[in-house]
Amino acid sequence: MRTRQTRACVVCLVVVLSVGASGCGYHLVGTSSFLPEELQLLHLDKFKNMSSWSDVDQRLNESLAREWVRRGRFELVEERKKAQVVLEGTIRGISMVPVALDDRGRATEYQMTLTVSVQLLDVRGEEPEVLWEDKAFSRRTSYDVDLSAVDYFDRQIQAMELVSEDLSRALVTAVLEGF
Repeated sequence: MRTRQTRACVVCLVVVLSVGASGCGYHLVGTSSFLPEELQLLHLDKFKNMSSWSDVDQRLNESLAREWVRRGRFELVEERKKAQVVLEGTIRGISMVPVALDDRGRATEYQMTLTVSVQLLDVRGEEPEVLWEDKAFSRRTSYDVDLSAVDYFDRQIQAMELVSEDLSRALVTAVLEGF
């Protein structure tokens, strides 16, 4: 008898806490949006590349498209004129800084940082309205190197892909959450 009462109390407590928490604004990251529900059609402008890396824009644009599709919040449209919202940006730079050295002073680990300026625009009216903007959105990743290894430059490319994917995930979350 006592066990049933204890279980009933626990169940009631869980229900009360669940209902209370659902109204307080807490949610899992990436599951909500501050954007109006009527905005459904998104066009991704190709990011302008102001860095010295020739193909980072292509990698970032592909990664952003995959992330928006994965989230499913918007339908991607090819033409800007068919869109309700447009995400546009500029790759400001990529920096690589040695973060670990061997006993001879040679770099054994680098940190790559990708920085973009980005904005989400509501393009339904005569003049675009900025819904979200960050002029210095960045992400970084570290990677090990062996200067004598054959895959030295491959490690840079892998790092560029990783930092592009990380930036895409974080950027889509930031746009959806309004951070």
